[in-house]
Amino acid sequence: MKKYLLLISLAGALALASCSVPPMAVESSFKQQAEVLPVAGRKTFKPNGSFTIGKYTVANVYRGWRNMGGFSIFSYNNIKARQQYQFSLQNGQGSEWYVFGASKLQHKSLKDNTGVTIEVAPNMEYYASHFTSPESGQWHLLTVDPRHYLERKKFEGELSNGTTTYTIAPVYKFEGKNLPVSDIIGYEFKDGNAIVGAVQVINNGNVWMHPELAPDTRMVLASAMASLLLYEKLDEAVTEAALN
Repeated sequence: MKKYLLLISLAGALALASCSVPPMAVESSFKQQAEVLPVAGRKTFKPNGSFTIGKYTVANVYRGWRNMGGFSIFSYNNIKARQQYQFSLQNGQGSEWYVFGASKLQHKSLKDNTGVTIEVAPNMEYYASHFTSPESGQWHLLTVDPRHYLERKKFEGELSNGTTTYTIAPVYKFEGKNLPVSDIIGYEFKDGNAIVGAVQVINNGNVWMHPELAPDTRMVLASAMASLLLYEKLDEAVTEAALN
């Protein structure tokens, strides 16, 4: 009996391995001109490991905020969260900066000094990240997620430095599939109505970026996308006892 069950398990594993999961659905006009930045080395069971997004390297991933210094998420040094982490982003030409992220935030902690324009409300899941570019200053990313496709119109998100703002929209569909799934599989970053970047956060991950963006803008978007990739990987993996 045990041998029979083992054979069934192996057959199931082989069947799953042979199935190719389609990529996230990306708006066709953007995808035709977008540059693909493949995500490599992002391991499902090693969320603290380094990985790459095209020529960018995500490194020094750490659960907690040990290198935060004088920084804080939205001007709060002791923000309440169920998940906190940091990492560095390196572009291969010597530029590197740290990104600090937190999820499952208390909505009351975000009502003031956020630097973003979206509204916050209870019964939502919040994710925020924060980093500073020497060229374009401090950036804040915030998403407010109702956590289900049927409530998708309540999703709000943006990436802003106070002067430039990119709105963030969730994606629930795979390429070539008519029906959406219930959970978010990726995000689009928009400048007005134009998509400038997109990130698939499930499976190995994937990134698309407009090829004519300035180097600083590309690194800013890559930082935001990397934080969302790690948000998916570290979610539920950090216990209350591991937080500062």
